Amino acid sequence: MDQFSVIARLKQFEGCINHMYRCTGGEVTVGIGHALLSAASASNLTWQISGAPAPPDCVQSDYQAVAAAPLGQVANAYQHLTQCRMGDADVEALVAADVTSFEAQLLKVLPNWHSYPPPAQEALFDMAFNLGIGGLFKFPTLLKAVNESDWATAAAQCHRRGIQDSRNQATAQLFLRAGSAASV
Repeated sequence: MDQFSVIARLKQFEGCINHMYRCTGGEVTVGIGHALLSAASASNLTWQISGAPAPPDCVQSDYQAVAAAPLGQVANAYQHLTQCRMGDADVEALVAADVTSFEAQLLKVLPNWHSYPPPAQEALFDMAFNLGIGGLFKFPTLLKAVNESDWATAAAQCHRRGIQDSRNQATAQLFLRAGSAASV
């Protein structure tokens, strides 16, 4: 799996936000789709206020303000609720660690992971990152098709509700490219 390609796709569809916001699933999030499951997990990251390290109480306050804010807003609508920002290098390091972690999780739950062509790995990664590992398993027909190298069926079965059509189409194209990659 090409980590650079995966990160570029995540940036395209998840966005790259340097402040806390609520994602469509309701979690407080930062960077490129990195869910912050608690105020304590937010405190474990590197935050700045006007270029200086952010005090822990400000990180906690930002987390609480965003967690209490209404759902359904674009990420930038939460910006006024926060003082803390992540630097670009910290966001890049965070997404690289997330990709490595998610790929390791996929390897554990998909024993044939390394046998899939790279485009199929990227498609499965995108779905798992977006839905969670458990969410990926709500697509049993897709997973059966992947294990049978039936890339056309995988492409037809990868449609997720509640996300951009362009993301679903891009994922379907990856599965279709897997067929071409497998025959090379």
